[in-house]
Amino acid sequence: MTVSVPLGARAGGPDLARGIALLGIALANLVGWLHGSAWTALLKQQDASAADRVVDVLLALLVDNRGFPLFALLFGYGIGILRRRSLERGERTGRFLRRMLRRFAVLLAIGLAHAILLFSGDILVGYAVIGMLCALLVTRGRVVLAAAAIVTLPALGVLGWVDGTVGLGGGTGYAAASAPDYLAGVGIRAPDALHGLLLAPIEEIGLLSPMALGALMARGALLEDVPAHRRRLGRLARWGLAIGLVGAVPLTAVLVLDPAHARLDVEVVLGILGVLHQVSGLAGAVGLAAGAALLAARWGPRPAARAPGADGGLASATATATSTATPTATPTATAAASPPAGARDPLGAAVRAVEALGAVSLSAYLAQSVLCLLLFPPYTLDLGAQLGSAGAAALVLAGWLLMLPPAVLLRRSGRRGPMEHVLRALAGSSTPRTPRTPRTADAHRARGGTR
Repeated sequence: MTVSVPLGARAGGPDLARGIALLGIALANLVGWLHGSAWTALLKQQDASAADRVVDVLLALLVDNRGFPLFALLFGYGIGILRRRSLERGERTGRFLRRMLRRFAVLLAIGLAHAILLFSGDILVGYAVIGMLCALLVTRGRVVLAAAAIVTLPALGVLGWVDGTVGLGGGTGYAAASAPDYLAGVGIRAPDALHGLLLAPIEEIGLLSPMALGALMARGALLEDVPAHRRRLGRLARWGLAIGLVGAVPLTAVLVLDPAHARLDVEVVLGILGVLHQVSGLAGAVGLAAGAALLAARWGPRPAARAPGADGGLASATATATSTATPTATPTATAAASPPAGARDPLGAAVRAVEALGAVSLSAYLAQSVLCLLLFPPYTLDLGAQLGSAGAAALVLAGWLLMLPPAVLLRRSGRRGPMEHVLRALAGSSTPRTPRTPRTADAHRARGGTR
């Protein structure tokens, strides 16, 4: 069993980015729930209303092919942190890899259950399979990681090719989205999930590009040690977000100008636009991660003392946590520390709330699928056939906002999310208990430990 750093010592930037990515993934996943209308590029509906098309454009520019590369990058960042801490402890490479194998096996089981019981577009199975490969590569050094990120980038682009050309295939929605009852949906999802598992090393290999890039960033604690990297983070944020936005414009224009492909029906052209959309999304993910690190450092109160070490724990290896060790900070000193200016204003509170949600992102990711299952299929409220992008996005946004208060309460009590707790228990990780202290401004951060 490994021991993790308490919740109160977590680095804010990765959690903030993860909380934002949760909303992006939920919005992007709406294409897996809406059905009954012919697809166009990016799996949007060809006959969308004006309001739906406005939302489609916003999602195409800011969300599609941006949320999951960000999650993959943070996933790899967590693996890099775990390796860094392993080296600091003097752990043998073989033992590190065995721990990673156990963790990803548990994540794989959770992902399969999610893919079969809840949602066809699960990402956890692919993350578990490719994550193990990333864990192996992270033991081989910086050059190998950089080469892996470059070599697998074209495979990431293939996913974009599919998004650009999908409207030519005549699809009207995922088969499970229109299943007449729950058991029929399970019957559709189960073979798809097993098929996806078998082909994950091939079909999902593109995920290794953002994962390896994230692991490289973790080697220098780029998203954790903001003061040391502030200038670099600023450049990454500006250029990454700009490239991500500009690269999304051409395929987004297809949604507006020719959604039925009456004129633009050349597969090669649409495919190239899709590749551009996807690859630029990786740049946007890097920019958002960098911007989140700067934002968390500016508006989020941090503990009084920090050291360069970090805890990825089980959660960071499942895109659910990244934390920074504070071995020299005592609970009393941390609780007494004054938060930086702006930490108590509304923006600071919002940053901290999204950060708290990012700390329980595995639980939140699964909860979002449960919410959609209650709203969209024909055997529940059948909103998947009645709503377009605008109405569905409003519901998903409301669900994301409603998860913020419980996440904050969990953070204040020093507790992890329910699925984080299950994952850590099965994969063998723990957080040491710390003595309770009086509830002051940041006493919950000083306590940190969970039971």
